[in-house]
Amino acid sequence: MKNAAKDHPLLLCLCLAYLLFFISYLDLSKFWFTYTAAMTLLMTLSFLIEHPDSQKQPLRNSLLYGSLSGALMYGITWTASKWLPLLYPPLQIQLEDLYRLLSPASAWQYAVLILLIIPGEEIFWRGFVQRKIHGHITTIPSFLLAALLYTLPLAFSGNILLLLAGIGGGLLWGTLYAWKKNLQMVIISHLLFDLLLLAVFPLQ
Repeated sequence: MKNAAKDHPLLLCLCLAYLLFFISYLDLSKFWFTYTAAMTLLMTLSFLIEHPDSQKQPLRNSLLYGSLSGALMYGITWTASKWLPLLYPPLQIQLEDLYRLLSPASAWQYAVLILLIIPGEEIFWRGFVQRKIHGHITTIPSFLLAALLYTLPLAFSGNILLLLAGIGGGLLWGTLYAWKKNLQMVIISHLLFDLLLLAVFPLQ
């Protein structure tokens, strides 16, 4: 852990990521512009500092495990969306706010979500951050810490449901990456989850 704290490129990238996410959530009217720019920059830095590690797997395996895990994540999210507002009714308003924030409203937003944002998040958080942390500590603590670091900046949104989804996604995709070290699989999982959640079967 001490060595991870001395990993200056990792620490600088994390600080930059948190600053960029804070700016993105500060003015939600410009969210799609600022967040797209943030993920593009962080993805680029990941490649420039140290090429993200992704072991090759047969495409059919990536599609199979990616699709199954993405569908599982959606199923868990759907179930939580039905039960949590019953336990705490204000979460229904949070769900509506979440869709206003994250739902693509135009073709270009769908394009950047698929081509830049989702790949960028996985390349940065799993292929760069988690892999760098794993270079200093063992597998389970490394993906748990990476999941926490992935989730924390979502607090800038002020949305409890987004924070909970971040915890679930961070643990699931972190586990997948720790298991197979395959970014393609994790990107497919994340992509399917987002498309189901935002376009195919919205929760509201």
